[in-house]
Amino acid sequence: MKILFYLPVITPWWFDNIIESLINRLVHEHEVHILAPVPWKGTGIGQRELEAMAHLPQVQWHIVNDASHPSMRTDATERAAIVDFVKSLAPDYVFCRSADCATVREFPGIVRHLMEGGAAPLSLPPDWVILQEDPFDHGLLPDFDGDSRGELDAFIAPLWTAMQELTRPTPQIREEFLRLASLPTDRPIVVVPLEYEHEENFFPIHRVGAAPNRALIAELAESIDDSVFLAITNHPLNVKHVDNSALEAEIASHGSRMRLLPSEAHNGENNTSMLASIADGMIVGDSKVYAMAAFFGTPILRRTKFKTGEWLNAYSDLKVFLADIAAGKARRPNPELAQTWFAFHIASSVLDPNDPDLTAAGILERLDRPVDPTRWHRAFTHFDATAV
Repeated sequence: MKILFYLPVITPWWFDNIIESLINRLVHEHEVHILAPVPWKGTGIGQRELEAMAHLPQVQWHIVNDASHPSMRTDATERAAIVDFVKSLAPDYVFCRSADCATVREFPGIVRHLMEGGAAPLSLPPDWVILQEDPFDHGLLPDFDGDSRGELDAFIAPLWTAMQELTRPTPQIREEFLRLASLPTDRPIVVVPLEYEHEENFFPIHRVGAAPNRALIAELAESIDDSVFLAITNHPLNVKHVDNSALEAEIASHGSRMRLLPSEAHNGENNTSMLASIADGMIVGDSKVYAMAAFFGTPILRRTKFKTGEWLNAYSDLKVFLADIAAGKARRPNPELAQTWFAFHIASSVLDPNDPDLTAAGILERLDRPVDPTRWHRAFTHFDATAV
């Protein structure tokens, strides 16, 4: 088989922890090609990666270093040439790490985007990934027969019970959190988890609404009056790597209408998770934090260009969302299907690229047969032994 890794937005961390492992498992049985631009804004393939893979001379590298290479990450100016080249390779499978969805849709073979596998409050290692037809299709479930869904629910039942006991706050904990976080009790609280916007992240080109995060907050402030309180949390990598001064000033300018909370609560718990468990609603875009709202049954407004699972009962209209929250009748994610989705995520979606038992066949069968109940027991066993 011919396998192509198309990696315009690959970062060094992703290459070291995910891509290198997948290549090592595939290259001994298949013809492996890498197509990527030279390094730019923390992404791409350079001498560092080539040297790391020097022990595998059979890997075929196609590194783009002309003036068009920055555009490969978001909207390739040489799309026709790229597509023609990929068609000449005729890959059977394509693994993508690219924000340019339009280009990869023209590639031959089975094409999948490599995306982060995290689904808090599930505890998953950061290097576990999922394989997506589009990068931010969230919460999708296949059409199960009754037996398959029952099997999944049975697999996750002990974990689900434990998660409910560990993460759902008691009324006393909720009251204490509201007090310590200085959050209001006289109006609905809507949590707004902000997305990562370092220069190495090119995926925000797909955002619906204003960007960067400072402009998003200004936009929400114009659309939401003071009858609703916005509890905002920043992405942990923004806290670590990004200058947040303009964002903080924007939030402060709106006084008692909103607040930026630190990443951790007073007890060390994740503030976004705590907020998701007590808030009246959550506004998300393409962040994987939607899984928290799904778990806690928090009403969701999702602004996106991608697919959303029907069971999430997500809103797309802000006015309707806020009106239903105010009336106490906001739609919530289906709790039974939430359990099934988390079970399916473990059993069939997430892939551990560093699983010592992972084989080339085991990788490719994920693309050939995305839903395969014969993998489910082993997947849960591996999760139980590995998850952090």
